[in-house]
Amino acid sequence: MPRAIILCITLGLLIPVDGHSQSSIPSAGLAGAYHHPSEDKGSWQWLNLQLSSTYLVVASEGMVGADSCLYIASRSLGLSRLPVLAEGIDDPALLKQSQWIDRQEPGAGVRLLSEATGRQRLRLFLLLGSYYAFQPHSYHRYGDSVRYFLNSAITESRSLNEKKLGRIALCLLGKMYVQENDSRGDSIYNVLIGQCREAGDKETEARAYAYRGMYTAPAAATLLRKVEDLQKAAGLYHSLGDTEAEINVLTDLGYMSVVTGQLQAANEVFIKALQLEELIHYPYTHYNTEALANVTMFRGKFGEPLRYAFQTVKVAERSRDSIGWGYFYGRLALLYESEDNREQSVKMAQKSINRFIIDRNPAGYNMLFLIAGNMHNQGRAREAFDLVQETARRLGPPSIISDQIFYYSLLSDCYLNLGNLDLAEAYLGKMDSLETIAEAIRGPLRRAGINEGYAVIAYKRKQYGKARELFNKSLADTVTLDRAYLANKLNTYRWLISIDSTMGDDAAAAAHYKQYTQLLDSNFRVTKIRQAEELQVIYETQEKESLITLLNKEASQATLVRNLTFAGIAAVIIIAGLLYRQNRLKQKNNEVITLKNDQLRRLVTDREWLLKEIHHRVKNNLQIVISLLNSQAVYINNDAALSAIQDSKRRVYAMSLIHQKLYQSENIASISMPEYIRELVNHVQDSLGAGSQVIFKQDVEPLDLDVSQAIPLGLIINESIVNSVKYAFPGGQRGVVSISLRHDDTDHLLLNISDDGVGLPADFDVTEHHSLGLELIRGLSKQLKGRFNMVNNNGFHITIRFAVTSKLISEEALADA
Repeated sequence: MPRAIILCITLGLLIPVDGHSQSSIPSAGLAGAYHHPSEDKGSWQWLNLQLSSTYLVVASEGMVGADSCLYIASRSLGLSRLPVLAEGIDDPALLKQSQWIDRQEPGAGVRLLSEATGRQRLRLFLLLGSYYAFQPHSYHRYGDSVRYFLNSAITESRSLNEKKLGRIALCLLGKMYVQENDSRGDSIYNVLIGQCREAGDKETEARAYAYRGMYTAPAAATLLRKVEDLQKAAGLYHSLGDTEAEINVLTDLGYMSVVTGQLQAANEVFIKALQLEELIHYPYTHYNTEALANVTMFRGKFGEPLRYAFQTVKVAERSRDSIGWGYFYGRLALLYESEDNREQSVKMAQKSINRFIIDRNPAGYNMLFLIAGNMHNQGRAREAFDLVQETARRLGPPSIISDQIFYYSLLSDCYLNLGNLDLAEAYLGKMDSLETIAEAIRGPLRRAGINEGYAVIAYKRKQYGKARELFNKSLADTVTLDRAYLANKLNTYRWLISIDSTMGDDAAAAAHYKQYTQLLDSNFRVTKIRQAEELQVIYETQEKESLITLLNKEASQATLVRNLTFAGIAAVIIIAGLLYRQNRLKQKNNEVITLKNDQLRRLVTDREWLLKEIHHRVKNNLQIVISLLNSQAVYINNDAALSAIQDSKRRVYAMSLIHQKLYQSENIASISMPEYIRELVNHVQDSLGAGSQVIFKQDVEPLDLDVSQAIPLGLIINESIVNSVKYAFPGGQRGVVSISLRHDDTDHLLLNISDDGVGLPADFDVTEHHSLGLELIRGLSKQLKGRFNMVNNNGFHITIRFAVTSKLISEEALADA
């Protein structure tokens, strides 16, 4: 089953009715004094309820009504629904008597009505009508009560000349009708908007547009007008200076823009809503940052979704609003998975599932995809199936369509990996039927993913033509939202390339690979490496600040710097190892591709270009490491620590220079040693300020070395000449450092580095001396499988004899030898 289905996480889950989401346990490590939302001012409580309930509607894909979600949100947050139900009623004494609303005891309100007169009676009619209008399924269960109380309020408003309260009653009456596609709703709102304009009542006019835009049942025929109504409402609230109401309408407008496929417009609207929240210092920004994480992810971004996802989790944990914790952790898991960080992805997915289990929320089936999928990739299909069964027992049976779709998708995926294609297709068919029902409510969401599921099954049955047709159909789908996600398209192209190769269609394989590489380069890899990793470092740095503070108390600054230096060196060695592995894989791929026919030659060119890009970006990352070391040096007053950092910078530069040469050269597999050593020596001379004090003599054959030998060789030369400049010529003494790299025989090279300086003390035993530089030289000599020798005679001499492991020596060098 394609992993594309899990990308609909924000639009595919439901909060359970009996969930208590206002956590009583504070989040560790987050600053800011906590206070219960009920202590906020009324307008913030109103906005909190609105944004929370809207999020729940979206999370359930519209399968749960807005009024039900408002009730769930009020219970989860521990807030009364009164700010929403009593909007427009400004009688403090009456509101104080309205606890019957949260107790679900409308009879108490009716008893108050029998004793009330005048304006208080009018307001009670209005409040009772609002109570029933906001009850779940009010049209079918409470329609008579809604009509009775609100029509009574309209009649009372005329007799008391309280026309504005009458218009509010009319607005609530229209709400009930538009929620059920009753044409009377549109007629009511058209009349109401005309009355508001005639009376200059912008506040009620804005509410009329907002209610019609938010509560009209979504359908192809209503989507455009819903967007227009919300835009008008936002403009009116802005002119009135009602920022909280503007934020609420903009958030709904953003979700509607997502549904209509206007991702850029949705992004702009959500950003505007977030900016308004920050302007008024509204503390519960996590629903808009979550929406932005969702939209930017579907737009193929990587740095932005990660930043917004981290911000969402931080705010939600700090405010203890656990309504969306399972979803928010799931978002981070999804983003880690999209960056191939499987370890962090599975860890965060498990955290998400644990939260869903606490809430007894079947939406957790969605997050099982990441964990079960990772187990499938490891060949643990039976364990994955058992995990799904056990988690289903703890989550409870799926109750709504979206949860059922996820559950059947999980089973289909499990049976697919167990080799039972018939059962896999049977559960996929159940998904297909449920998606057809769901599409009538919230539009197509997973159709492309289901088509890809059928395509994978066809591929497993060796029905390659059918599989290719279904994958191409998925690529052509421009309606389904998850097709906008770049990783899904890349996955589809990988399947198509595999099918083309199996069918022997080399031309199609080359064409699909060309499209794949073009798509990969279109804001995917650059953003992934630069933005996502930088933002992850920022987040992890913030999370570890408290730990660093404790470490500073236990260790001196010199110890901390030394540890950081060793960690940096280890990171550099790991990067070098990974690059070496990547380079070796590239060489093997080139040998295979060379045997292909002429139709695949362009594929080889593309792969070489990609490898150059890798060298280029690794060089840039190493330059970032140098910049980080420079930044660290600014805050250090310890000379030994500063010297260690400078040494680390030169070591990193030695490797960075190799990658620079690789991506600038036509030959991406080897390094020209004379040119490389000359530039390396110049850099060391400049960085140490040796000037004309030390003369460097170089005797290097015109030879090329494989990167696997060039990297350790460059580090050895760097360490040796740095030691010579530092210690061989004390007191400004002039001297000569000689570097020789020549053939000792046909298959061996001899590296000799010597100086005519003061040498080592007579009683100095090099075998007992253990400095970082000397240990590096010894270790790198072993990596070259060379013989290392040191001589202290009229200066210090280092000799390393090693075999040439590749056949990249130039013809000219062989002729000279």
